[in-house]
Amino acid sequence: MHVSLDSALGRQRRLNSVGESITQIAPNPTAAYSLRSLTGSDPLVVNVRRGTTDNDERTFTVSEINSGYLVNWVNEGNGVFQNTGYESFTNASATGFTASNTGGSGNAVSSIVNGVSGDVVKISFDIDITNGSPKVSLRGNMDGSGQESNTVTLTSSGSQTITLTANDNYVGVGFPEGDVPSNFTVSNFKVLGNGFVETWYDQSGNSNNAVQATAGSQPKIVSSGSLIAGGLRFDDAQKLETSGTFSFASGTTLSTFITNSSDADETSYLFRFLANYILLNTGAGLRRANAGSNANAGTASGSEELWSTISTLNSSGGTTNFFVDGTLASSADANIGTNVVSSRNLNIGGSSSSNHWNGTINEVIFYATDQTSNRPALDANIISHYGIS
Repeated sequence: MHVSLDSALGRQRRLNSVGESITQIAPNPTAAYSLRSLTGSDPLVVNVRRGTTDNDERTFTVSEINSGYLVNWVNEGNGVFQNTGYESFTNASATGFTASNTGGSGNAVSSIVNGVSGDVVKISFDIDITNGSPKVSLRGNMDGSGQESNTVTLTSSGSQTITLTANDNYVGVGFPEGDVPSNFTVSNFKVLGNGFVETWYDQSGNSNNAVQATAGSQPKIVSSGSLIAGGLRFDDAQKLETSGTFSFASGTTLSTFITNSSDADETSYLFRFLANYILLNTGAGLRRANAGSNANAGTASGSEELWSTISTLNSSGGTTNFFVDGTLASSADANIGTNVVSSRNLNIGGSSSSNHWNGTINEVIFYATDQTSNRPALDANIISHYGIS
């Protein structure tokens, strides 16, 4: 059982509406990335792209994530339902409609981001059926033509969560009547969307934000309508690159505090300083890696495999100490301050499809100064916040 940070520091518990302050424990980090407040205020932490509906982007603070506003925003963005063929069509909006037919055929379609065969779209809604058995599917055209996915037939009223898998190009979600007579109301409709991080803002005050402009390389923060627990999900070639560079002159010490949750790739890279790899090679655990200019793609320089929910690297002088859940696990002969020479951008998540991170990265904090004395308190704060046992 871990003591709280404040108990470990022998002082009264500090409370605020957002979170406890890392920068009060160890001021002046070089760069700091998290979805919680590391400063005690309510900082801007991410710029998110709404990927399932309209590709709109918006910035969010810590409180807007914690309140559910981010998820609600991601699950919006589909168009107002349009009618083709229903004899009566009222109360049309982006969240629903009321439709009825006594003969012929009808379809109500809401636009979403155009997609292709193989895409999976999840939707949720409430339906009140007076009569009939309406259906729902992805549609190839906004006039309701072109059934481009599996079709789900709705036979009873109530709340629904539906998964539709595209078998061709599509532009919207449609509700054909199914049979006649048909009379039903759809409400609370939303696409259970995906949210992708375009920018992870630096909370250090140095404005060294981690950015990814390419949509297919952006890590995910919301998946199928739900916030990913704790952090950003990186799969395959997804990565963020710092807008500015890091410079560490010969002899400079570098402390890195990492919280992560999972990895499934034996040759993955958590971080990469461009042109020089550092603290990269992971499989069953976090391994120390060659960091010199002649490094062979971050090849492991030892047999240690260190794995934990929290892994801490603290480099002091010519020795790199690895701490796992607050316990010293290994010392390696790698002076990171010397080997990462100057003016390097940082990739979070790796560098390519063959050297990537598969898993969630919760938090990354860099110090270009020796934080040996502050490491226990920093570890205690991280352990307490993420409920690590």
